[in-house]
Amino acid sequence: LKYWRAMDEPDEPIPEDPASEDRLVSLSTETKQTANKAFCAGDYTRALELYRRALTRLVEVKLDQHTEGRELKVSLESNCALCYIKVQEWSKARDAATRCLKWHAGHSKALHRRAMALMELGDFEASLHDLQDLAAEKADDPATSKLRQELQRRIAQDAAQKRKHAARVFESSDLYADKDVATTPEHAPADGASSWEKQFAEKIQAGKPLFEESEVASKPRAEPPPGWRVTVDERGETWTRATVDDPVKSPEARR
Repeated sequence: LKYWRAMDEPDEPIPEDPASEDRLVSLSTETKQTANKAFCAGDYTRALELYRRALTRLVEVKLDQHTEGRELKVSLESNCALCYIKVQEWSKARDAATRCLKWHAGHSKALHRRAMALMELGDFEASLHDLQDLAAEKADDPATSKLRQELQRRIAQDAAQKRKHAARVFESSDLYADKDVATTPEHAPADGASSWEKQFAEKIQAGKPLFEESEVASKPRAEPPPGWRVTVDERGETWTRATVDDPVKSPEARR
């Protein structure tokens, strides 16, 4: 490209010498100042538009060789991240802060703003990582402490919601659909337990058998696995592992 078109401004040729780069940095700085006024007036959309326009002026500046241009790039990207936060465009805020940190790894404002954006995006682990890096730069900063407290609250809230969801899934599943699973007195069902659980609990507390004889007789007897034996008495069947002195009887011998 030979020309950059900047919104409603006239075309400007791409510079190819340091003097032209200085001119672009100067123009970018003027645009940034105008953007700052829009931001202070609460017009975040206009401010963001101007910050981005100022960034386009730096595209052809060799930032790795131009200190002033590099510092301006860092400031503009950080300001863009703040504008995106103001309009709640969290993904763009994260990306703008990341671009800022590419040129200044320890930039405290960019770290704070990316941590906030990551928290809003639900990436709590990455947000915490940025806050830890930020704590190394500003250990006693009130804004950092406030953001850390909010992140901890979000993490706790998210964990509680996941536990609640897991409980609903557990209660709505068929894990207790089989009546053969007995409920012990020390694990009595809660108020929301199913009717059969309540019946089991009442029978156990009253010392009654869980199933009537007709129910037990109607159940097919399961064959024990190899190495196990079955003892049948008035309490029902008891499965125990066989020993050398107590060989396993065949199903025919048991019957």
